Amino acid sequence: MLLAAGVSPAAANGFSVAFVDAFKSACIPQRLSYQGTVDHARSDGWAGFDVASHPEFDAVMKLSAKGLEEAKAEGLAVAFQYEAFAKTVSDRPLHLIVSLGESEYLDEIGCYLYDFDAETPIVANDVSGALGIKPAQSMETAELSGHVWGPPPSMPRTLDTYLTYIPKGSPNVEAAGFDGVVLKFTTSAPDEEGQ
Repeated sequence: MLLAAGVSPAAANGFSVAFVDAFKSACIPQRLSYQGTVDHARSDGWAGFDVASHPEFDAVMKLSAKGLEEAKAEGLAVAFQYEAFAKTVSDRPLHLIVSLGESEYLDEIGCYLYDFDAETPIVANDVSGALGIKPAQSMETAELSGHVWGPPPSMPRTLDTYLTYIPKGSPNVEAAGFDGVVLKFTTSAPDEEGQ
């Protein structure tokens, strides 16, 4: 869906570094463990909250549940659990999902950081600095800004990283369930023997 790199850089965003630092702090240290990431997020100042109390977060999770039901109908059963958190960073309310999806093919630990109030994209170079690699794909239009990084060599088992910004009024809001920014990655969970 994303076009090859070669696009104009996102507008300057003074909050960008703080946002990416919050992702690094919450998502990277215990990325090989669902429970480890949940416990680490709590120790990092993230507090659990009622998803239904936040309309956009609730919409995102309902879309996720719908996707799981569609996958099940197509014969792919996925056991899914998650913890939802909130934290104020540089006077901005951020929201975090830590998830575990288990199937016969792959168990994935997900970490998703949302800024539902964002009015500008996060700077892709800030994410590149955190991962140690450049985006594999990028696109920037008036309706969507998106970047994808491949698996970072410095983080074995971590898969692609996605950064997406959907502005208010974009036709993509309905499909995504929110406007604002999300930065996310998933990690292939080691098996019981740590392989």
